[in-house]
Amino acid sequence: MKAKIVVVGDMPLVAGMRLAGIENCWLADEKNAQQLIESVLQQQEYGVLVINEHLLNKIDWRLKKKLDSIAYPVVVPIPDYSGVSTEGEEIRNMIKRALGFDLGKK
Repeated sequence: MKAKIVVVGDMPLVAGMRLAGIENCWLADEKNAQQLIESVLQQQEYGVLVINEHLLNKIDWRLKKKLDSIAYPVVVPIPDYSGVSTEGEEIRNMIKRALGFDLGKK
């Protein structure tokens, strides 16, 4: 089964990802972001969750802890249009967590 990419974010992120060809893009704000993330977690078809870093920082701490501890879907936080990243994790570390080993190590 192929895993799909889902985007949860503000209008600039959603519009940009739709232009890039990603079909599953959900517009979110601070009020409904948590509900949308929980919906993504219930659906096995999504393997990558791309989300605005700002929205990710506004969700309940319990859900954030759950996202930090799971390997699937891989959560990719994207800084908002200001470009300032506060908690972003390196892609290499996300891949290591998802696969269980470091691809970059020889």
